[in-house]
Amino acid sequence: MILYHGSNVAIDEIDLSKSRPGKDFGKGFYLSADKQQAIEMAESKVAIKTLHKL
Repeated sequence: MILYHGSNVAIDEIDLSKSRPGKDFGKGFYLSADKQQAIEMAESKVAIKTLHKL
């Protein structure tokens, strides 16, 4: 099974201390079998960071 993480940065190791508690299932490292879903999540993170810089 191939799983994807919707991140906009490379991840060498999982660090749960960077996880936010307000997620759907609590703190954790979320993965998806849906590659397109992960891509959209990464693009969303980039867009949010871009808006915060404006």
